[in-house]
Amino acid sequence: MATGDTDTTALAVFRHLIDHGPISRPDLGAGTGLARATTSAVINDLMRRGLVAELEAVQQGGRGRPVRLLDLDDERYAVTGLEIGFGRLAAAVYSLRGRSLFRVERAVQVEATNPRALLRQAAGVLYEALDLVEDDNRRLLGVGVSVAGLVDASSGTIKYAPSLGWRDVALSSGVTEAVGGRAPVLLDSTANFAALAERRHRGRNGSQLDSLVYLTGTYGISAGIITGGRLWRGERGTAGEVGHLIVDPDGQRCVCGRRGCFDTRAGMSAIVDSALAAAKRPRRAGREPAALSAAVNELVALAASGDPGVVAALADAGTWLGRGAALICAILDPRTVVLGGDYARLAPWLLAPAREAFAEALLMPAPDQDQLDVSVLDAWAPAEGAALAILLSVADGSADLPD
Repeated sequence: MATGDTDTTALAVFRHLIDHGPISRPDLGAGTGLARATTSAVINDLMRRGLVAELEAVQQGGRGRPVRLLDLDDERYAVTGLEIGFGRLAAAVYSLRGRSLFRVERAVQVEATNPRALLRQAAGVLYEALDLVEDDNRRLLGVGVSVAGLVDASSGTIKYAPSLGWRDVALSSGVTEAVGGRAPVLLDSTANFAALAERRHRGRNGSQLDSLVYLTGTYGISAGIITGGRLWRGERGTAGEVGHLIVDPDGQRCVCGRRGCFDTRAGMSAIVDSALAAAKRPRRAGREPAALSAAVNELVALAASGDPGVVAALADAGTWLGRGAALICAILDPRTVVLGGDYARLAPWLLAPAREAFAEALLMPAPDQDQLDVSVLDAWAPAEGAALAILLSVADGSADLPD
């Protein structure tokens, strides 16, 4: 084969291992459609590069000889994810298999949300993560940066991040400068990166999902959309900003000026406001509103204690969440809609009414599965997905295979 053909084949094998490892050689060949000799040659090349490793032999099915499985090499390289949020900076380092090696989280003062000030703080958090990579004698493949808002991933620009008050901020270049050009930098939205992490976790646990929508409502409702196993960003890169779909035309006025947007019924700010207002023990007069994360903690505690007003308000929010998710399904028809972020924390009270409303609103509900599900990940999903995006950029040829 020509060099270009060899690289294309290697990338196909590498991508299959990202999604499906650990896997046997015969299954890898079957999954990629490659002949046995070609598969072996490619695997040997990827092993030489330190990207793939052969694991200890395991018994499969209780019969026959033990089988040696293949997976990504977990020792030589690292990928890093950075999440920049309102009031929170988080950086994490992962091995190629997605094993968490290091996490650091810092609170951010609201007044530090001008781009330069926040980037300085983000750089400090990122340096801690990159120092770990160096101390662990790993080679850094890149840094993924996650921000809630409208992102032009192709130019590395934040078009609009309402929670931060940012417009047209060239963040990728700022992070690249902050890390001294030590590795490539990728930028995308929180929902998109979280969707990547969600799909990988489910795939490596046996649930193959070529289509998935990941919903997060922390800074306005956004959707990470995966179709054909790849992120779908739309013509202008703004697909997934579903918070301003109209679900209740006679409803409350939204910050966008219209009435009845999805955000006004099922965004986290709306849920927090309505549920805390309905609490049996309302807030004391003059008490300052809590930061969103603290307010969600308060909601969880109140709902767990059985506060009837809070439970009822969460059930109502779940109903609207289910209706909005059904609207998204009617347009995109994904296999699964995943409730992530703070929705997952409130799932014990949101999920049942959401599923009921979802099933009622769908013309043809899926007969054999719960199409509306809760994320299997925690609050680090955006950072994990940002790190994973670096790995996927190698697999799709956007970045060079390391040698």
